[in-house]
Amino acid sequence: MDARITGRYIALKRRELGITQEELAEQLGITGKAVSKWENGRCLPDGAIMQPLCESLGVSFNELMSGKDIETDRERSTAETVMKQALDTIGQLQREKRTLVGILVIMLGITTLTIGQSLAKLPASEVMDFLAGFLVGLSIVEVLIGIFFTIRSLAEPH
Repeated sequence: MDARITGRYIALKRRELGITQEELAEQLGITGKAVSKWENGRCLPDGAIMQPLCESLGVSFNELMSGKDIETDRERSTAETVMKQALDTIGQLQREKRTLVGILVIMLGITTLTIGQSLAKLPASEVMDFLAGFLVGLSIVEVLIGIFFTIRSLAEPH
């Protein structure tokens, strides 16, 4: 997959449809700058936007990634199946990554709480009391953020 070739193909298909970068971006719920980056070959579209982009341009995923039209229906069908499986796998890996990040943030919060409570047990001073309170508060925020990420990633449709 070459970002420049794919970008030129996106631009070609968009122009064939007679729509602007902004109009394509609006259809996809993204910014016009993102479409411009694709067309200039600076990056590839995100995996989550590939299917809607293919539908908007009237092309298959394989055509989009190869940067050219595919002639036979058999080639197209086989390529589509493989590419959809690849996209599904990428999506699953992204969900698992977000779940893992959420769990790690929860663990960080628990560790920060433990450190804060340990500091609170040391001989009292204004600095130690402040630091202990700050760490306990920070740990609560970390645990809540971790729970949010974990639940959100687990609640996403597969």
